Amino acid sequence: MTLGAMAIAAAGFSQSAYDALNYNQLDPVMGTARYSAMAGAFGALGGNPSVTKDNPAGIGVYKRCDLTFSPNVYVDNTKDAHACLNNFAFVINFREHEAESGYITSSLGISYNRLRNFNRYSSTKSYDYSGLSLTDYMCKEAAPDYIFNEANEMGLISDEGSSEFYSRFDRRDNFDKQTRYTESGHVGQWDISYGMNISNRVYLGAALGISVLDYKQKALYDESSVNSQIGSYYLDNYYDVDGVGVNFKLGAIVKPVDFMRIGLAIHTRTLYDIFETYSVDFDYNDQYSNQPEVDHGECSYKLKTPFKMQGSLGFVIANKALIGLEYNLDNYSAMRMSDYDGDLVAQNDQMKEEFNAVHTFKLGAEYKVIDEFSLRAGFAFMTSPIDYDKNLGEELYLFRPLSLPQQTHYITGGAGYEGDKFYCDLAYVFRNQKANFYGMLPQDETASSLNLKNHNIIATIGWRF
Repeated sequence: MTLGAMAIAAAGFSQSAYDALNYNQLDPVMGTARYSAMAGAFGALGGNPSVTKDNPAGIGVYKRCDLTFSPNVYVDNTKDAHACLNNFAFVINFREHEAESGYITSSLGISYNRLRNFNRYSSTKSYDYSGLSLTDYMCKEAAPDYIFNEANEMGLISDEGSSEFYSRFDRRDNFDKQTRYTESGHVGQWDISYGMNISNRVYLGAALGISVLDYKQKALYDESSVNSQIGSYYLDNYYDVDGVGVNFKLGAIVKPVDFMRIGLAIHTRTLYDIFETYSVDFDYNDQYSNQPEVDHGECSYKLKTPFKMQGSLGFVIANKALIGLEYNLDNYSAMRMSDYDGDLVAQNDQMKEEFNAVHTFKLGAEYKVIDEFSLRAGFAFMTSPIDYDKNLGEELYLFRPLSLPQQTHYITGGAGYEGDKFYCDLAYVFRNQKANFYGMLPQDETASSLNLKNHNIIATIGWRF
């Protein structure tokens, strides 16, 4: 068992490195409809309010004020529809004179971007003929005390007068096992940014970001004996997380020739204050039908996300087409957790050992069919944040389900109208993330491979003046 696995076995529900990873798996293509239709490849192009979450120098490209509003309707992996505000922004441009070199203009922006929607549902159902029940693991020392004590009190396990505990279920039993796993919530970020245009060749920018986390998880596990009268039990986990984080971003765009732009940005760690609450319901044959809660708790801790780096290229072709290329680096093994007593050493060691650097690639294009109407398309790909060579899940005693991400890809497209002052855009974003889903840990079956697909339709209405 790795050090991280032992830490999770001891800590039970809260302060998990895997949960911290889940909070930070953000969608890099979400923003205004134009931004999303080009897969977010705007780091070197600028001139869009959503680019401030990537490269704040992009706000220096503005030459007019901008007010924009972007609602989003998205369909999760169960085909349920949801609605949210994907982006809101107000950019104030300061243009005092018509200089040809030196200071040209600058802009101050206030923007909100939805960085992640957590809504998804996963489930597993199996008939297990191995004779192995989760209650067999409840007899072991790795089980949390509240699991062991309640299982013993309800009669799920017993020592039968000996020195060892045994499951009430017989090894000859076959089992009906089912897990239902629901997530909801979101991560959103407010950015206050300032950018400057120097000689129409160099654009510099900085932004203060305030991230808000709201996450809920419900994991329901049921197990029953198929060929005996011993009955059934359930073990349900409920989890609620709130957090506020702060980060700072610096960026630059250089235009060496008229058709080409080069962008570079760095992001400091986001420093989160996290507050968690959880509860566990556990019952065997409805003994506690009125009060099934056997454990609950809360905790607060600090989470530091990794530094981020971004490099990008932008091309303007004959004032008819745009092409954006972008690369982002997020080293998730550098995440850190701490509480009021100091660093959470076991969780930090687990992140260093099991988490990877994530590489994100974006490609986006826009073509003006006529001066007022454009078509757009894009593609983005994120590598896996976890090193699966570590045989994760084999010795984890969480006594709850777990979903771990693999690679993610996005296919995007859209169109837009731009008049002298008013503009409107429409985008479609398809997201497909592969994941490993463990119906219950400790693991008595191989992980299920999931393709978590969702669809986003984003509309933007804006005014430039």
